[in-house]
Amino acid sequence: MDLYGAGCCNDSNERSSKKLHVLMFPWLARGHFSIYAELTNRLADRGINVSFLTTPLNVPKMEPLFNLANRNLPGKVQVVELPFPAVEGLPPGIECTADTPAHLWPLLLRAVFLLEEPFESVLRRLAPDVVVFDLMQYWTPRVATKLGIPTVLFFTFSAAYLSYHLSPPNAEYGEEITAEDLMVPPPGYPSSTISWRPFEAQFTLKMFHTRDDTEGMRVIDRQLTCIDGCETIAIKSCYEFEEKLIKYFERVTGKPVIPVGPLLQSNAGPLDSECLKWLGRQAASSVVYACFGTECFLSNEEIREVALGLEASGHPFILVLRFAGNCDGSTSLPEGFEGRIRDRGLVLTDWAPQKEILSHPSTGAFLTHCGWSSLTEGMSVGLPLIALPMQWDQGLNARLIVNELKVGVEVARRGDGAASREDICRAVRAVMAPEDGKEGKDVRQRASQMGDMFRRTILNGESKGSEERYIDKFVQHLLALATDKGGHGCH
Repeated sequence: MDLYGAGCCNDSNERSSKKLHVLMFPWLARGHFSIYAELTNRLADRGINVSFLTTPLNVPKMEPLFNLANRNLPGKVQVVELPFPAVEGLPPGIECTADTPAHLWPLLLRAVFLLEEPFESVLRRLAPDVVVFDLMQYWTPRVATKLGIPTVLFFTFSAAYLSYHLSPPNAEYGEEITAEDLMVPPPGYPSSTISWRPFEAQFTLKMFHTRDDTEGMRVIDRQLTCIDGCETIAIKSCYEFEEKLIKYFERVTGKPVIPVGPLLQSNAGPLDSECLKWLGRQAASSVVYACFGTECFLSNEEIREVALGLEASGHPFILVLRFAGNCDGSTSLPEGFEGRIRDRGLVLTDWAPQKEILSHPSTGAFLTHCGWSSLTEGMSVGLPLIALPMQWDQGLNARLIVNELKVGVEVARRGDGAASREDICRAVRAVMAPEDGKEGKDVRQRASQMGDMFRRTILNGESKGSEERYIDKFVQHLLALATDKGGHGCH
């Protein structure tokens, strides 16, 4: 499926890269699709031809990610199907993590293991100059190396998380590792204020203890195999707010680590949506936007506490909830809740135009699960962040923005990780009513300064913003890899 046709190339970067062919191979998750698609857009904008590889049922999800960019790019983009294998016990129609119940995750991983052979066939047919791949397809480097194709491991996570999670001694631990071990930052880690909470460490232990039934690998083994096999690591981050952590990650992995910038999405949703009309009727900086990402599904108890905490705060809010499978969430909200908040609250259970909501003048704070893309989007517009991390990398991301960057507050939690309505209300009021305390005032000021830095330095520098320079440097690195692979340059 060709999404863009090749056009003329104007600047030197385009002239040098117009024949470069890159294969993009993201993990089967919506958040990863969108980030890899955004990087694809940036590369195509510089005259690079990109093949975007995914499985058949995910192909329809890809086209809007490119078409909404609404640009006539000089590079050519094609979405390529990778046949998805049948796995006993995995129902038809599941080819993405958002559609996979937790108990079926091992079967999804087994299917990904079985993709190695069809991947090799596709790679032989397409013959790209470079493969840019994701963290779970651990066999990608060995297949590409066999065919003489260099690989770049592109992480969609923060350097704070990657350099903590994938650094010695964590990477050297066997199954004897404990939660207490994981709560201690690795030697030389640049921050003493970023670490796992006990309940987060217990969750992370699954990556070290659980083995699949294909090659007997743990999740951590897959990730380390990706690092060992690649030529280069790319990371969705910036020196402006993670310089020490990026350099530490480069040191402990022994691989070049190339930041590609925050990759804020260039596509936009419909500007006439009802929630934007509702926002337009609210006072400036008065609304709390609460959203927990595309793949974080709150339990009924968590939904009730978040809803009641927002209600008790007294501030207008937009609450976005997503539900797994066919659940519509009709029984999740507290009884009578929607009636009580009708005049000052909005509950959305489908898609929300997050980019437009965050940048709207009526939005005053962002209650977030601390997914890395959500955090960078919030920081880019200068919003104070209310951190309610749920899983995976999110706890360490929360410590980064609260303890190091100081652009947010974190919701207090019980020992088991549960957050009460009272604690959620308290955190919301801390940033929405800064006159009640110095912490909230300082957070709002630092968040505003962060937004200014994004606008002045990262996005719109006096000549070219640093985000564009990050992409330019990445393109130069891809060209060097392609040239080195055979001594004769690109196809």
